[in-house]
Amino acid sequence: MDYYFNIATKEPFTGNTVAGDDAVAKGIAVKKTGIADVESWRLSLDGSGNVVIFAEGKNEADAQTQKEEERVAQTAADKKIEEDFLATLSS
Repeated sequence: MDYYFNIATKEPFTGNTVAGDDAVAKGIAVKKTGIADVESWRLSLDGSGNVVIFAEGKNEADAQTQKEEERVAQTAADKKIEEDFLATLSS
């Protein structure tokens, strides 16, 4: 599968060839070829411009579950940091 990525954000731009080629011509996207057939939300580019697939090797349902678990864990960590900060203010 071919996919186009936004150069600035490194996030998926489009899988549409016409729109993607237009974005490449305007200098706002880059085309990557030979990408595994997964949902576009799972795709991104690393700092070197290589395609990264979130939860690679997992099916869509398992990838969604992993994304939610990571979101819940990050929310709990953020809440703990905020609580610790607020506790230092009231000391």
